[in-house]
Amino acid sequence: MTDTPSLSPRARKPAQILAAARRLFLAQGYAGTSMDAVAAAAPVSKRTLYQHFPSKEALFGAVVLQVWQGLTAEDAAPRGDEPRQALRDYSHRLMAHWDNPDVIGFLRLIMAEGPSSPEMTAAYYARGKAPAVAALAAYLRPLAAAGRLSTGDAELAAVQFLGMIKEALFWPRVLGVPTGFSPETVVEAAIDRILT
Repeated sequence: MTDTPSLSPRARKPAQILAAARRLFLAQGYAGTSMDAVAAAAPVSKRTLYQHFPSKEALFGAVVLQVWQGLTAEDAAPRGDEPRQALRDYSHRLMAHWDNPDVIGFLRLIMAEGPSSPEMTAAYYARGKAPAVAALAAYLRPLAAAGRLSTGDAELAAVQFLGMIKEALFWPRVLGVPTGFSPETVVEAAIDRILT
């Protein structure tokens, strides 16, 4: 969303602000990024900045929503009548989401500054992780009702499914170490464990 020339004049300002904030949060951290710095980097007036984003927390939440869009957008949720294929497709979207370098950058920011900035952690969870888990759980809920899940709790199954995949494939990326497993093997094993 850093390419703003094709946007309408009305949409261009928020896009400029979000692009500047994204760069600054990643470069300087949450605590080190002021609303004044974002306004200067955008460049927009402080009044314009606050008209679109009334607080740094709101701005950070909007940036997180943008970063997580690959998993929180309506078309990113699992879909299809055949659960195994729907979960495979979803897993591929999940891994494509991880290819965005900002995903790991923002997670590292949360880990570093979260204890001293709980509002940042809350915004990250509310605008990114929670909607992604909720979308997966919504897909799994009818399967749970039909007795097709190993647990009757769709929310628990969603968290477990994501956990199995992320532990084997995502966390090694974060740490910069080899995974040791093929994505296909991990995904199939995770599907086998949650579906009956």
